[in-house]
Amino acid sequence: MPGIANKKLLGLNKNGKEEQIVVSHLTIRESITFLVLRLLALEIIAAIGIIIFHNFILSPTVKNAISPDLIIFNIPLFILLVLVKTFIMIFIIIQWLNEYYEITSKEIIHKKGLIFRREEKYKLEHLGSLRIEQDVIGRILNYGSLKLYNWALGKEVSLYLIHNPRKYHHVLQSLLPSADEEKKVFREHMLEKEKL
Repeated sequence: MPGIANKKLLGLNKNGKEEQIVVSHLTIRESITFLVLRLLALEIIAAIGIIIFHNFILSPTVKNAISPDLIIFNIPLFILLVLVKTFIMIFIIIQWLNEYYEITSKEIIHKKGLIFRREEKYKLEHLGSLRIEQDVIGRILNYGSLKLYNWALGKEVSLYLIHNPRKYHHVLQSLLPSADEEKKVFREHMLEKEKL
């Protein structure tokens, strides 16, 4: 695979004729598992909040009698709690949608933020030593992190907790410069000469 920008696929257009589709980049997001976990945590926190409100704030005022004034007071409060929870849920989803990685044929771009947009760009020619970090749960739920060393910045770059890291590991292996591979082959070649 010479590069993502040059990757051509065959597809059908509106008229049913075959035409080439050019893929210019891949977009990678954090695994949806973590979005679901955040939403579940929000549901649990909201349920605990309602239980605490009902048992410790509302119960002492009720004293086993239900008055119409109390019911009228509870409806707007309940609607307010639902609106706050819905707002937080929408914020969590939008935050997940607006943080992602793009892999092009020349660089990896990490984009994040909704209002204050930030981009971190890493040229592929400066990256090497690609590896996957995936624990047992990550293998079961198919998420993990890809770690690359950026020798120009002198630090490790991470594609953190992405979905299907093995697939993107394969894509990045085909795009990264072969400098690390050449060094490894050279070392093996030198070791073979020493053994002779």
